Amino acid sequence: QLDQQKTKLEQQTTEIGQLNTQVDQQKAQLERQAAELGQQKTQADQQKTKLEKQTTELGQHKTDIELQKTQIEQLEAQLQQQQIQISDIQSENQTQNNEITSIRKQITKLEEEINKLKSTALWFCK
Repeated sequence: QLDQQKTKLEQQTTEIGQLNTQVDQQKAQLERQAAELGQQKTQADQQKTKLEKQTTELGQHKTDIELQKTQIEQLEAQLQQQQIQISDIQSENQTQNNEITSIRKQITKLEEEINKLKSTALWFCK
């Protein structure tokens, strides 16, 4: 009976050793998984930082585009105002040209009348 107990104790000792080995293996596996999770967390944090940077850059690009859009709208308004001014100037030029033409016609008529008066004066002087 003592031998049986000794054998049983040896078996139990062997089983405990095997269980300890399994526990050590599981512990090592959990440590590897924890290390992998740590690496994945680091990568996720890096990706998050990168995305935040890209989001900030996109926001800046959007702001720049809005500013450029505003500048373009201002330039378009200036251009439209200048076109109106050009149109006004062209209209004024046309009015002045018409006045000049009218004055030239009046000058021509006056020259004709002066020439007639000269002819009449010369005729009376004869």
